Formats: sequence, C-alpha cells, structure tokens
Amino acid sequence: MKKPCGPLDMISDLPNNIIENILIRLPISDVVGTSVLSRKWRYKWVTLPHLVIDNSLGKKLLERQGQLGKSELVKVVYRLLLLHKGPLVKFSIEVDELDNCPDIDNWINFLSNHEIQEFTLSRAKTDPYKLPSHLFTFQHLRHLKLRHCVLRPSDGFKGFNKLISLKLEEVIMDAKTIEWLVSSCSLLEQLIVTSYTAYGSIEIRAPNLIVFSLTGEFASISFKNTLFLEEVTVSLRHLNKYLKHKSSNLVKFVHSLPTVKKLYLEGYFLEYLSLGTVPKKLPIHFKNLEVLHIDEMDFSNLDEVLCALRLITSSPKLEELTIVAYAGDIAKDAIVEYFETQNLSHYSLKSLRLVTIEQISNFEPELEFIKFILANSPQLQEMKVIQSEDIVDEDELSMSRELLRFRRASPRAEIVMVE
Repeated sequence: MKKPCGPLDMISDLPNNIIENILIRLPISDVVGTSVLSRKWRYKWVTLPHLVIDNSLGKKLLERQGQLGKSELVKVVYRLLLLHKGPLVKFSIEVDELDNCPDIDNWINFLSNHEIQEFTLSRAKTDPYKLPSHLFTFQHLRHLKLRHCVLRPSDGFKGFNKLISLKLEEVIMDAKTIEWLVSSCSLLEQLIVTSYTAYGSIEIRAPNLIVFSLTGEFASISFKNTLFLEEVTVSLRHLNKYLKHKSSNLVKFVHSLPTVKKLYLEGYFLEYLSLGTVPKKLPIHFKNLEVLHIDEMDFSNLDEVLCALRLITSSPKLEELTIVAYAGDIAKDAIVEYFETQNLSHYSLKSLRLVTIEQISNFEPELEFIKFILANSPQLQEMKVIQSEDIVDEDELSMSRELLRFRRASPRAEIVMVE
C-alpha cells in the first residue's frame, strides 16, 4: 500500500458547507487570500453567500497607500462583487474611511439583483449619504443596519415585509418616517435608533416588536399595539423644560408598556417621566418587569425620587435594580422629610435579589433610599454600593458606618462597598 507523498490536506477535504462556515468567519482580506493556497481553494471564496467588509481592510489599505487607499478600497469592493458567483444573501460594509461617493449607489444597484437578506452600510461622520431608491427594492431583507445616512423611502414603497431587525445610527430622517417605516414592517422584532436629530412626538406601532432602543432628543414617546415588547431602552439627550405637561408622563408611559421585562431609562428620561403630576400610586403594574436600570437619577429632585419609587414598588417581579445617582443640587430636606414622614413599611419588594447603586457620595437622600430598599426586600442577596470618585475619606467612613446600621429584611443580604 502506497503512503502519501506529502502532508495530508485535511481542511481541503472537509465538506463544502463546513469550509464555507470557516470562511465567513474570517476577515475579507484573509478570505480572498485563501485563493493562493492551492488550485482547490482558488475559487472557493467567490461562491460565499456572505460578503463582509470591515474597518480592518480600510485601515490596512490606508497604512500601505495613504489616501490612495480609499480609491483602492472602492476597487476592492468592485472586484468582490464582480467576481462573486451564486447566491448572495448578506452584504456588509462597515468602513469609516468610506467617502460619500456614487460608487455606493452602483453597489446597491448591483445587490438589488440578488435576494439580499442582511444589509449593513456604516460610515464615519463625513457628509451623510443619501440612500438610493434601489435599497427599497430589497424585498427579502431580514436585517438592516445603517449608519450616517439619509433615509427617505421612495414613492410607492410599501415596507420591508420580511424585516425582523432594524438598526439606525445617526440616520437623518423625521419622526413620521420612523413611525411609517416601523409600522410598515409588520414582522419587526428589534428596533434600535440612535440619532442627533430633534424629534417631536414619536409613536411606535409594531405588533411583533420584542426589543426597542431609542437614544436621541424627542418631545414624547408612546407605544401602541406592542404586546410582545420585552426590552425597552430610552435615552433622552436633552429635555425641553419649557414644554407644558398637563398630565403625568409616567402614567402615559406605563400604560403603553404592559409586557416589558427589562427597562433601561437613561439620560434625562427619568426627569421627563417625572414631569406633570407624579401619582401616589400607578393605575397599573409592570406585571412582568424583572430588570430596571435608571441612569442619572437626581437625588435632590423629589419628583424624580418619587417617580423611581413608583416604578420599583409597582413591579412585583422585579429582581435586578441598578441606579446611577446624580446629586444635581444640595437641596435635600423635602426628600429626607418624605422618607421620614411617610409610612413605607407596607411595601414588599418580594422578588428583588440584586441591587447596584452607583456614584454614591454620602448624600442623605441617597442613604434614605438605600435604607428603604434594605428594609423592604426580603429576598435581597446583594447590594453593591459604588462610591463616587469625588467622595472624601471622612464621608466614606461615615457612609460605611451608616449602612451597617440599617435594618435588613433579608438575613442573607450582603452590602458590598466598591471604591
């Protein structure tokens, strides 16, 4: 029996689907580089259903050729598309160095002849790129991610009826475009929007939406027909304090999110919710809420503290609570008086297990809030207290002594101090 003359090429003999799975996980420059390995590998990459071009390729070309690297990058994309054979279901280009050029129009036009299911176009902060009408013919799209573009759907566009994930970062569009686009994608499950555009009122209608995230500036936000919505992140960049709020923003917000399990309130959004009248009791409960994260909670603002308390005490299944403190003013008397005069012992945070309080500075309202949590959480396992960087040694020692004195409803509750 003859022995093989050279080393065994075990990788080349793998089934094509396994080789394909290996190649689609490599950077595109490495994928194309496999064509020089042997005759067997020369054309394997041209049939891959995924083409992913990321920043690593752009940086390599710039390092080698300087500004000429940008034109070389464009040539590389053309070569990849022209040499490709067979089905192409995913095209992603995330390159900061990609200028606003007509070549992108040509690429999208070329891709419109394929059944693209996943499309990503991400650029750095150059002039926003206006997306061509060809994009709105991608009727097989399931995942769409855009960064630093102008989005204006063409006339006659009726939505992406197979889209399940939509991510828009620094995309120029108005609130009506967001509302219409979301409502026209009936299967949409994930919507993530990050924008520097100032919006008015935004209403989200998406019957299958599960995950929602909005970072930006807006006058108000509400949800309609979102019965499957489980995770919500809202980050308000700027609050227009001159707008009048006759009714409670908190009540309106709670009514629109009956099924949410994870809620992240960031930026100025807690302050927004506290405008209008904070009710003594919410009309409905967050029956499914398990995780609550509140960022920039101003412990010198009584309405914000009350708003947070209403959210916490109206969530019977709440297990994890994170609060990032912010002491915007030295005012404290009203908050301290509230905790001292109100009978809050009847509240039972019966599911709460993990609590993290960040940026604590030994401010009295912060300690009163912590005292309330400890006294009303019979299942609490750990409270992590992360101190502010500005806290002095004297306040740190005083706070540690105070925390040890507080009554704990849970015998297993551990307070972990983090500097």
